[in-house]
Amino acid sequence: MAKSRYTYDQFRKSAQDSGLWGQFSQADLSMAQQNPDFGMSILKTKQDYRNATTDEARAAAHRQADALRSSWGGYTGGGNGGSFVLDPMSPRNFEYEAAPTYESRYDDTIQDLIAGLLDRPDFSYDPATDPLYQNYRKQYTREGQRATADALGAAASASGGIPSSYANAAANQASNYYAAQLTDKIPDLYQLAYNQYLNDYNMDLSNLGVVQGAEQSDYDKYLNQLNQYNTDRNFSYGQFLDELDAQNLRRENELNNAILAGQYGDYSYLNNMGINTDNNPTALQQQAELQELAQAQVDNILQTGNMPSAALLQQAGYSQEYANYLSQYYRQQLSAGNTVGGGTGRRSSGGNSGNGGTIGRKPINDDKRTETGGIDQAAIDAAINAAVDISNKISGKTGQGNRGNGDATLSPAAQSILNSYQHVNPGTSSNVAEVFADRIETALRNGSITEQDASYLLGVLGV
Repeated sequence: MAKSRYTYDQFRKSAQDSGLWGQFSQADLSMAQQNPDFGMSILKTKQDYRNATTDEARAAAHRQADALRSSWGGYTGGGNGGSFVLDPMSPRNFEYEAAPTYESRYDDTIQDLIAGLLDRPDFSYDPATDPLYQNYRKQYTREGQRATADALGAAASASGGIPSSYANAAANQASNYYAAQLTDKIPDLYQLAYNQYLNDYNMDLSNLGVVQGAEQSDYDKYLNQLNQYNTDRNFSYGQFLDELDAQNLRRENELNNAILAGQYGDYSYLNNMGINTDNNPTALQQQAELQELAQAQVDNILQTGNMPSAALLQQAGYSQEYANYLSQYYRQQLSAGNTVGGGTGRRSSGGNSGNGGTIGRKPINDDKRTETGGIDQAAIDAAINAAVDISNKISGKTGQGNRGNGDATLSPAAQSILNSYQHVNPGTSSNVAEVFADRIETALRNGSITEQDASYLLGVLGV
């Protein structure tokens, strides 16, 4: 691997100086730690995106960023660049060029030579068809005729020109000599023709050997090419398997990291990998706990006379209308000079009313007031006893206010509602019970509490 031109510290400083440090996903930061050059490159695309003045330019910068992610880490950033989406396995199948094939240049020639050798006719000799014999025949015939003429001439001179049997005998003898000489040549001519026959056969064999040698040379070259092809193909296949192993390992690591993040409540990585965590019991429990914490924060902020942010209200599961109800109530409490939440003399952390005050005394509905507009003390005492009863149940105790459900176990969200109710002190407002009833109904509807929790809490409210 080539040495990186940058360090991670240089990348981080450049990203912070550009004001874009907070726009990098965890996946991008992890890849930048491994390859600072990647970090500097993707920082450039984020700067291009920020400086772009058209949708086309922003889209081009986003594509360039995803191309860098895919090239360096095998993932993309999703539609907003902040997700983690693994690239599909690539390549899915091993592909390689076709193996070389062999096609002989000499096959036709070899077959013709072999056919000529196998189909060669047997040797035979006919002097009548032998050109050399015909030449000898003409020569010896001519010489025989000359010798006959010479013999006749010599005999005629000797006899004074008178024909004689001697002259004829001498002429025949001379002619027969040359005829015998011609006949004596036939065995020699036969052997000469046979030798030519054998020589032609051997020449054809030699030609076949030469062509077969050229064929073998071509085939050896082909075998070398084939061996090199197989070597290269095996090397490429090994690279293919290594790449698949690397991709599988990367996916396994990402899955393990996503599972680990999920154990700490961050399911975004699992969701980005296509794993639905909507019905995960652990996730639901953690969401309920987070909602409980958000509700406690909202209650504390409202008790100080301030209004929480819309995001915090949404996390707590509160509507704006419900928050307005609580805010109005807490302001009335503050205006009346009552201690809200943790004040002294108004509530106790113990399991009975004692001399120190009341536990979770609540404002009462209109039906808890007297006809003259006063507060029905009996209703207040009943609410106090109910709150004490709940406190005893939570702490494992039973008391006179027990409603016959001493084994009840509240969910975290229900406990949060109970705690919030215990923080509320009696006052002039008459709709707090209605507000808490709405909160119980909302929690029941979104699944934060059970039917048993809701029934129990509504009983405490006297609704």
